[in-house]
Amino acid sequence: MNTAPATVRDRSAVLAPAVIGVALLLVAGWLLLATAPRALDEERAFASAAGCPVAEVSTECRHTITATVTTAAADHKHRSTSYWLGLGHVQEGSGPLPGRLKASPARSPAGTAAPPHRVKMDGRAPVFAAVRPGATLHLTYWRGEIRYVEFHNLRQYTTADPRGGYRLPLAGALVSLSVGVACLRAAYCSARSATKPPVYEPWRFTLPLGSVLLIACFAFGTPWITGGVPTALLLTAVGAVPVLSGAAWLTHRHRRRTPDTIRVNPLVPPAEECFPGTVLGEVPYCHEGFGYLVAAPGLLAATPDPSGRIARRPVPRTLTAVRVRPPYWTDPGPRPAPGCQVVECRDGATPVYVVTQQDYVPWVLGALNRRP
Repeated sequence: MNTAPATVRDRSAVLAPAVIGVALLLVAGWLLLATAPRALDEERAFASAAGCPVAEVSTECRHTITATVTTAAADHKHRSTSYWLGLGHVQEGSGPLPGRLKASPARSPAGTAAPPHRVKMDGRAPVFAAVRPGATLHLTYWRGEIRYVEFHNLRQYTTADPRGGYRLPLAGALVSLSVGVACLRAAYCSARSATKPPVYEPWRFTLPLGSVLLIACFAFGTPWITGGVPTALLLTAVGAVPVLSGAAWLTHRHRRRTPDTIRVNPLVPPAEECFPGTVLGEVPYCHEGFGYLVAAPGLLAATPDPSGRIARRPVPRTLTAVRVRPPYWTDPGPRPAPGCQVVECRDGATPVYVVTQQDYVPWVLGALNRRP
């Protein structure tokens, strides 16, 4: 069999996670160094903004006007709900609504123009649930957008509320950073394992994946329970310590329980036995689609027939068993099923691999050891 596909697979195992890791780190840097600080600056500016003087209205100060509610509508789309307040009848002396908030006049069934001004509320409570058409609201603008509305003693912010706007980009940065570092770690481990193939076992994939998911989920939640970027970064790092420690302990435990060479006593089958198994290697008796083995005293053959009666390809006497081991990632052929073991053999100088379930490995060794 040609080893070129294995070489391509080894390169892709290093290159693919490395490229993904670098891309995710770039995204994390952009969110962490540009987007989140910009949102924090806007939040601080809004918190420190004072009310506008009566004689001078500016976008950098808070400007409050009074308007009447014309409609209160809940828009249900794709399992989410948007809450809109229609506004009109601005009282004299309170100033006009900024032009950027004006929408195209909607038409009613009778053909009359509906109120053109709407504001999207952040949730239902407390103002949206309390007002009815005709109610008077106080609208507070900052930098040309309505940031919150007040009704009697109730205040509700709109979706243009700049407070906490840094949290979502910060959460995205922390998740990208966590997954990016994990991808670079995977590329590094794949590069190191080029000379010594790692054992193919499911835990080598599921354990790192589970650790990354736990850290990413925790990192995504830290911005909502902290009060700033440094605290979120510190809490994410502290939360990652027990996860990484547990993953390292489990990895060490699995490696100690999985030896590279497995001791198996040969067993000669009393009669012909046919069982699932394949022969892999650059030898003439290795054929694609031959997924069964026939073992008997002095006989080991590959066949595509589940009954083992037709198209047998016996292995030659020159094939000798070297050792039994778990599957490697770099072994030729498709990934073996869970519970399979590899009988590593030599046919002269050519490596040959007999892959079968661990229950049938003694029969393979017995057939190879008792050649006529």
